[in-house]
Amino acid sequence: MSMRLADVRALAHGVDRLVLWLRRSTPAEYSSSTMSALDRLQSEGPLRVSELARREAMTQPGVTVLVNRLAESELAERVPDPTDGRASLVRITAAGVEAITRRHDARASVLRERIAALTEDDQQLILAALPAIERLVSEPPTTGARGRNS
Repeated sequence: MSMRLADVRALAHGVDRLVLWLRRSTPAEYSSSTMSALDRLQSEGPLRVSELARREAMTQPGVTVLVNRLAESELAERVPDPTDGRASLVRITAAGVEAITRRHDARASVLRERIAALTEDDQQLILAALPAIERLVSEPPTTGARGRNS
């Protein structure tokens, strides 16, 4: 089965609206770029600044500034690269993990309230979609996929 372009556009619009609604409905302790980098470091492990920049679709100088902020806030730290003594890796700290957990908890709380107002059928539809959504976002992008800034 191939989804119609109109359906894919509607899905993209719905996901955008959901993300924006969640951002607006929960307090912003840190910037979106900070949370995105921390989330990536938590899920993928320590990375070189250049690799973090590539994966976050940011410039290397921009990520260097971001990493400096993360280090100053003790959300991440630079550690020696075990494969190259001249290089370093950026690694999330316990405080960074706690920041991500607080954001997830705040968003879950807001979502729980909103979902509770839906019908039982709508709640079941959302639950049924979760495995497919997880597969959708966990798969590596296919060739031709564009970065965030496109």
